[in-house]
Amino acid sequence: MQSKRNILIIAGVFLIALGLLLWAIRLQIDVYSLIPLVVGSASTLAWVGMNINFLTAKLTGRKAVEGANMAVSVIVFLVIVVFLYLLLDRHNARFDFTQAQKFTLASQTVKVLQGLNDDIDLQYLINPSGPPAEQANAKNLLELYKYHSGKIHYEFLDPEREPQKVQELAPVTLGAVYVRKGEKHEKVSPITEENLTNAIMKVTRGASRVVYFTTGHDEPSIEDRDTRDGLGGMNDMLKDDGFEVKELKLFENEDVPDDAAVVVVAGPKRPFFDTETAALKRYLDKGGDAIFLIDPETHSALEPFLQNDYGVKLGDDYVLENNPLMQALGGSPLAPFMNSLGDHPITKAFGEQGAQAISFMKVRSVMKADRIPDGEDVTELIKTSPQSWAETDLADLKNTGRAGLDEGQDIKGPISIAVAVSKDIENASPEADDAEIEDATGDENVTVKKETPQMRMVVFGDSDFISNRTYLQGMDLFLNSVNWLVKQEDLISIRPKDDAGQPLMLKPLEANIIWWCSLVVLPLIVAVFGCVVLVFKRMRG
Repeated sequence: MQSKRNILIIAGVFLIALGLLLWAIRLQIDVYSLIPLVVGSASTLAWVGMNINFLTAKLTGRKAVEGANMAVSVIVFLVIVVFLYLLLDRHNARFDFTQAQKFTLASQTVKVLQGLNDDIDLQYLINPSGPPAEQANAKNLLELYKYHSGKIHYEFLDPEREPQKVQELAPVTLGAVYVRKGEKHEKVSPITEENLTNAIMKVTRGASRVVYFTTGHDEPSIEDRDTRDGLGGMNDMLKDDGFEVKELKLFENEDVPDDAAVVVVAGPKRPFFDTETAALKRYLDKGGDAIFLIDPETHSALEPFLQNDYGVKLGDDYVLENNPLMQALGGSPLAPFMNSLGDHPITKAFGEQGAQAISFMKVRSVMKADRIPDGEDVTELIKTSPQSWAETDLADLKNTGRAGLDEGQDIKGPISIAVAVSKDIENASPEADDAEIEDATGDENVTVKKETPQMRMVVFGDSDFISNRTYLQGMDLFLNSVNWLVKQEDLISIRPKDDAGQPLMLKPLEANIIWWCSLVVLPLIVAVFGCVVLVFKRMRG
């Protein structure tokens, strides 16, 4: 009789387990999971009713009390584990110990993600024939983006199984990520942090901004990617960061184009005409932004314009470096490194690294003028070391190849070689502000409080640091300047990480220490410890 009753509990437990399994598989409670759960629960309750006396006797015994205490302990332990899991899930932290910081997003990317106001969907299109590592790397990167912002949502789509979800993405590229915000979408391929962040910025910030490089004064070409003096490399960097790059022939235009976000004057060798200088002044005085990179011994006709109208003095000199440490790091007297940085958003991006290995080839001094126009803020960005000086006797330097600090004639270091200028423009055109606000928000119904328009300018005493020969070391400084000019500091360029492994080079002594410790010393310690334990056991026994 008892064996027949036990069939009820066996069937009940089996049916309950089956119902829970179907619930987990189908991710919902439906008729397929509900029927086994109901029947199994009824069978179990029936068995309990038939064996109530037997269960009461078992539950009141000594073993039952001990079992209950054990069950309570297990439940308390599980509650603590669940609580800690929930706590760590809400307040977690990640640590990246790789040398190249492969699993850490750049600080600029984190700023962009934390500043998101709208949900962004990242859709990865699975490529069945692609290498498995490709999909794994994409998942790791998307997970990092989601970790830093609750506005990021990602999913993996199989175009063959879910064609309705990708029909708006044509043309479809397998192995790519599509960044979507409402009706907007951008394709990311190849999938890198730089490309993904730029795509997010495009769908959230609107159209790209135009950077104009002046031509007609023997400036290096922005299309030249083959020679050392060309600017093609920096042109590509600007495009990668979402900017549109164009040439500007000022002598053919009465004014700077209205769509100009930044005007760059890079390395002119012939002077600007008065009409060109006047066009630049009109552009700046109505809230335009510009970068001037003027090399030594260059009489561009912009020197008096910058000093009289904007308080920036370009010296007729060479800045020479006499710091032995700088020269030991690869510098030369004519190519000083930046030694100290001013307190400014452009240079704050370098963090505590301070004097990075950025050298300036034949740089001139760029300092605050004695007279600063009213309302302007002039900040000296970069200075050379105290052992440097500004050499003014250029003829003797060229003839003899030697120079020294002449007291009363040369300027003793530190020497400023770059400045940033800003000024509020009270009488700027309101129509231009309205257009910029509408472009930035992407929504005509959004009311945005207009800020006072501001002119911004950055002046460097060298243009070579953005040329093809050295732009990889100077790109952050230049791109930081451009992004400060367009008044969106969080759009500072994102540099891709180098995934290549770094070999560990060991000296012979270090290699011997590792070999002996791992293959001899450690096994010997274990063997000695075992022998000691064995001896003690025999002595006691």
